Amino acid sequence: MFMKPLSTWKNLILLLTPVLILHSCSMPDRPVSKDEALTLGHRIEHSADQRDYEVLNRVFDDKTMTARIAKEGGLFLNRELIQGAVEGFSKEFGKQITNALGDNGSYELIKQYEKDHKQHILFRLYSNGMVNYHDYELIKREDGSVKAADLFIYLSGENFSKTIADALQQVNGNMPKEEMEKLEKIKTIKTLVAQKNYEKAGQYYDELPASVKKGKVYQLVHITICANLGNEKYLEAINEYRQLFPNDPNMYLMMVDAYTLQKNYPMALESVNRLDSMIDKDPYQDYQRGLLSLLMKDTTRAMGYFEQLHKNMPKFKKGTVELIVTYLDLDHMDQAIQVLKQAKDSNYLNDKNIDVLYAYHPDLKKIMDGGGSGQ
Repeated sequence: MFMKPLSTWKNLILLLTPVLILHSCSMPDRPVSKDEALTLGHRIEHSADQRDYEVLNRVFDDKTMTARIAKEGGLFLNRELIQGAVEGFSKEFGKQITNALGDNGSYELIKQYEKDHKQHILFRLYSNGMVNYHDYELIKREDGSVKAADLFIYLSGENFSKTIADALQQVNGNMPKEEMEKLEKIKTIKTLVAQKNYEKAGQYYDELPASVKKGKVYQLVHITICANLGNEKYLEAINEYRQLFPNDPNMYLMMVDAYTLQKNYPMALESVNRLDSMIDKDPYQDYQRGLLSLLMKDTTRAMGYFEQLHKNMPKFKKGTVELIVTYLDLDHMDQAIQVLKQAKDSNYLNDKNIDVLYAYHPDLKKIMDGGGSGQ
């Protein structure tokens, strides 16, 4: 029987982690309090804001995650492979999140809630205009520390433990040696994606075994690559995923982009509303609603959404800029000036943001410079 090198499994997990930006041991049942959940949530949020990945690298309880992957994978999933997978993502998870954030992204705590007597903390990952949600299920270890037992990733529509178990199962059987060797390209794909060489990454992805590429996690890798290769390839990748997994709950998240690219803005808006209902409300989704309203030529409705967004997320730069521009488009100069003055006083809009506004609306610059008056 051809034995799979451990390096292949580690490369697999390191590729999957940034895309999804993982016989049971005794499970701890000590309850986590609401305050303890919020404390961990704020620690994660603060560390991500500082681009310090150590908190996220230590957030998972490895024993619990190992047990969950083993349970999802069944009796024939090699424990050494599971341990290699857990080791791979637990050491890299935080780094991959902070790398995804870049300079302007955010990892924000949306809410803490309780479900089935378990505490959860829900985060929004925002980077380069793309959004994902991470829902951590929390446990308390015997030493009193609070850890994540698992992570539900909205993009994949399932727990991280299941995603990893399914990915390992796909290549855990009697795969021919030549097919197994193709999986060594995973390391190269990871490197190329990190280097933003998406065209070359796509070429290597195409060389993966056909049976493997039908798996959910590899489909998500494909979507990530194609998102950077133009709208046509991106839409093709989403539609391929949709055909393979038509009933996935994450389709609302994906179909916002798909319907928008197809110019079916009402259905894109419906997907936003359904996603927001599933999350149980995130103020960021008013940004999506506002943009879609502009595409539907309903500037007045867009203004309402951007006003609500600014009320709930006053430091979200793109939302503030859209609100000001919408005010100007509707000849609401006084409101535009008021919001811009607040932004300048708070120093959260940079010179580049303001220069773009002035370039399109020179009258606004004249007024702000004291050379005119609002209407």
